[in-house]
Amino acid sequence: MNGRDMMPACARIAAVDPAMADRMWNTTTDDDGRDLVDERMRGKGRMLCAACPMRLDCISRALVNGWKDKAVYGGLDYPSRWTLARLIARDLHIADGGLHRIPRSRVRDWLADHPDWAERMRRDGRDYWRRAKRRQRSRREYATNDPLFLPTEPVPKGLVQGSLF
Repeated sequence: MNGRDMMPACARIAAVDPAMADRMWNTTTDDDGRDLVDERMRGKGRMLCAACPMRLDCISRALVNGWKDKAVYGGLDYPSRWTLARLIARDLHIADGGLHRIPRSRVRDWLADHPDWAERMRRDGRDYWRRAKRRQRSRREYATNDPLFLPTEPVPKGLVQGSLF
């Protein structure tokens, strides 16, 4: 077995076609200078990452280095990595932004020891947004409009029903 067989799929694709690798795991820039994301190719890149044996290494490197970009590492974009970082930090009893202070091997070991990290991450992300929405709704001021009492004419005596026309 040679060294090329041991390379992860992302490195092999980047060696053959760097533009395709950028579309799968990073962003491309259009003529106006805007960053574009090809979601279809990103989906394929995430599928390759899910099957990659080096996935935990990529994720732990991205979490410890704190990369805040639009790239995909280990199949996770930045919001997903932030959710996973909060989950790991809470479990290791450190501050949310404190993963860069611990060795990368400790984060990788945590990922290896918790094979259900993807499901826990999804659940934690859902719960985070649920709490944020509840906080937002609790801060909202609701209008307290008093009932509107308009002056009306009294019904003439002796009539059961007033005239309609």
